[in-house]
Amino acid sequence: MSEIVRITGLGAEGDGAAVTASGASIFIPQALPGETWRVDEGSAPEPVELLPDRRRPPDLADEPCGGCVARHMPLAMYQEWKRDFLVRALRQQGIAADVQPLIMVPEHTRRRATFNARRIKGTMRIGYHGRRSHDLVAAEDCPVLDRRIVALLPALAELAGIVAAQEDATRASITLTDTSADIDIEGNERALKAAGRAKIGEIAAAARIARVSVGGVPVIERQAPVLHFAGKAVTPPPGAFLQAVPEAEWAMIDLVTAALGKAKHVGDLFCGLGTLTLPIAQKARVMAFDADRNAIAALNDAQRRNQGLKPFTAQARDLFHDPLSPMEMKDLDAVVLDPPRAGAKTQCERLAQSKVKRVVMVSCNPATLARDLRILIDGGYGLDAVTPIDQFLYAPHLEAVAVLTRT
Repeated sequence: MSEIVRITGLGAEGDGAAVTASGASIFIPQALPGETWRVDEGSAPEPVELLPDRRRPPDLADEPCGGCVARHMPLAMYQEWKRDFLVRALRQQGIAADVQPLIMVPEHTRRRATFNARRIKGTMRIGYHGRRSHDLVAAEDCPVLDRRIVALLPALAELAGIVAAQEDATRASITLTDTSADIDIEGNERALKAAGRAKIGEIAAAARIARVSVGGVPVIERQAPVLHFAGKAVTPPPGAFLQAVPEAEWAMIDLVTAALGKAKHVGDLFCGLGTLTLPIAQKARVMAFDADRNAIAALNDAQRRNQGLKPFTAQARDLFHDPLSPMEMKDLDAVVLDPPRAGAKTQCERLAQSKVKRVVMVSCNPATLARDLRILIDGGYGLDAVTPIDQFLYAPHLEAVAVLTRT
C-alpha cells in the first residue's frame, strides 16, 4: 500500500527519518527534514515535496560510495547534523559542554585515500565500495579528493594490476606529500618479478610518483616523500598514518598549541609521525610515544634533520597495554593525546590519577572521546572547550579537539 510520509529528522548515516501510519520507523536515503516522500512496500521511495534549498536533487539511480552521504543537505542543516554527533555523544555521558561551531574544510582537499582495486573483465579498476554493498564505485568524480589524486588513478590501477598479477583484487593507498605522491599497495614485495619491478619504475617515472611500496616495502623511490609539520620536515615510512586533510591538520595544531599556552614540558601520546610533536617542540620540551616503531624512527630522524626545536624524546610504546603511569607524568605540565578510533581509556584512567594540569585530546570518534572525557572529568578535570572539525567532508565521521584543566 502506498503512503506519503513526512521526514522529521536525520539518522546517524544522513538518511531522512520518518514514521509510517503503522508506527514503524523508516529511513530514506537523500531525504531531508520537512520533505514528504511516497513509500510503497517493494518499491523505492519517491519524493513528493522537496526543500527548495537542498544542495542536490535526489537521484535514486545514483550509486554513491559509502563515504559521501550528506552532499544534498543545505549548509546550515549539514553543519548542525555534523556538530550534533559531538553534542549527543557528550550528552550520553552526562557532560554539559558549550560545543564550538563546526570548523569546515573545502572540497577537493583530501590528500590521502585507500582504494579497492578489482579486476573486472580483465582490467584492473580502482574505486570505493558502494554504500552498504561491495559494488565498486568509480572515484573520478569524488568531490572530496584532491584532484591530484584523481589524476593519478589510472597509474594506480596499472600499479595494482602489476602487483596483483595473479589476483582479482587488492587495495591501494595513496598519500600526497610535499614532494610528490607516495603509494603503497597490498601484496607481497618478494613475489614481484624483475619485469614487474621495471614496469613499476616506468609508471612511477611517467606519473612523477615519489615512491611505490608493496606491502609496506619500497620497490621504487625516485625521491624521498616529505611532509612538513609547522615547517619541520619528516619523511614518512610507507603506509604511515597522516591526517586526511591539511586544513584540518592546521586547525588541530592551532587549537592544541594555543591550549598548551606556556607549558614547558609536554607529553605527546599516540604521537605518530609528530604532527603535533614538532609544532609543540618549537616552544616546549616533549616526551612522545607511539606503538608504530617506524613512525617513531621517522620522528627521531626528523629531530636530527631539523633545527629550532626544543629537546624531545620519541619512544615506541603500546599505550593501550602499557600506559604512562602517574609517576612517569609527574614532571609534565600538560599531556596531548591523539588516539585512534578506539580512544585512550586505560591511559585516561592513569591521567585521572595524575597531577598533570592540562590535557588536550584530539579524537576522530565522538563516542570514545566522550567516554574518555567522562573519565578525566570524574578524576578532577574541568572541560574548558571542545571544538568539532569536519575533516571527513560529507561523511558521518567527525574530528574534535577537547581541552581540560585540573580543577
